[in-house]
Amino acid sequence: MKNRNLRCIVTNCHESGQQDSSSMFKFPINPVIRLKWMENIGLFKDINLYNSRVCRRHFETHCFGKAKVFSWALPTLFLGEKEVPHQSSKPRKKAFARKCSVKNCLSQSPPERLHFFPTEPELRKEWMDICRLKVDNKWLFICGRHFRRSFLPNSKGNLKRDAIPELHLGLDGEDPLGKGLKCEQLRSKRRKLCSKNDDSGIDEENSKESGLLDSCLNCLNLKQQLAAALQRIQQLEERPQATSDSDEEEEYIFMLMK
Repeated sequence: MKNRNLRCIVTNCHESGQQDSSSMFKFPINPVIRLKWMENIGLFKDINLYNSRVCRRHFETHCFGKAKVFSWALPTLFLGEKEVPHQSSKPRKKAFARKCSVKNCLSQSPPERLHFFPTEPELRKEWMDICRLKVDNKWLFICGRHFRRSFLPNSKGNLKRDAIPELHLGLDGEDPLGKGLKCEQLRSKRRKLCSKNDDSGIDEENSKESGLLDSCLNCLNLKQQLAAALQRIQQLEERPQATSDSDEEEEYIFMLMK
């Protein structure tokens, strides 16, 4: 529907008042973009633009969205003989950069070596408190520099389930975890929240090594006892003694062989 009360503010625009209201655009609120509109059109800075409009004739095709011009769009067409000082161009999106979320972290870890914050809400909140992060971003990463070596990735490249950032968390040297007791409490809570199936294979290799070590130590003790008993028997055979003494020695050897 045409609204002849809405006129294009551009001087000598022959379509002024001939277009419907959907083709007439208000000046943007953004002061930087607003100033560029005024400079392109040739308006004074102190002019009242409250009810002013610019029609679609003065915008390039790529400036239009579904219902209005984009926030970065500038009027550049049919504005007079002078060349406009500002051209309309779509801003480039900044490349997404993965980096450690810990403030002032000096790590040079490549993006593929960074780890996601946990998705479980309670644990995620604890990590954020430890790292002194106030705003929860969808993409929060942390590098291995902030974990003990025992928590660093397993063969699959993932941190252990009970891993908690503890190291290099501030420039002042203060440990936000406080005493070691609090740190241990956080680990214990994390173990409970994680499923038993997920944790069962994490330290399986270490537990096997521990069992083998205990078996080897037992074997070594038995060998030492057996060697001592054989040596004692040989000594008794080489020097005959009284019957009472022999009985005592036999009883001693019997105890060693048990």
